[in-house]
Amino acid sequence: MFFADRMLGKLARKLRLLGFDTAYVSDMDEEEILEFCKETNRVLITRDRDLLRKAVEKGIRCYYVSSDDWREQLVELSKKIDLKNSKRMSRCSLCNAELVRASEEEIKAKVPLYVQQTQNEFYSCPVCGRVYWAGSHVEHAETLFRRLGL
Repeated sequence: MFFADRMLGKLARKLRLLGFDTAYVSDMDEEEILEFCKETNRVLITRDRDLLRKAVEKGIRCYYVSSDDWREQLVELSKKIDLKNSKRMSRCSLCNAELVRASEEEIKAKVPLYVQQTQNEFYSCPVCGRVYWAGSHVEHAETLFRRLGL
């Protein structure tokens, strides 16, 4: 379980696509972040050296990423953490909830007719209601992850 600091929103979304439980809240201050990580036993991922120092002082497990590019951040993290063995595409990229299988009835009003006719499996987020399916965007993400060595 991770917590990505306010500078790492894109990284948080990509970690979720890879299947990792990754919390991200853009408007938390440092003390709230540290307290949340401690209470929930989350690993802090940060680009902020001062926040990193405070986390280490409080005994919070953390990783520092130096790049400001999410692709390079994933590669940096993959050298510290195994990002390959995960249940990909199993979390909502927006709110981090675990996706659940959705019925045709549930997705009818949310998904274009063409997609309904060309896809068999749909998943929805029980928190925000977003619907997911294995369209070309999933192929593109998987191709990118493979190129990055993930």
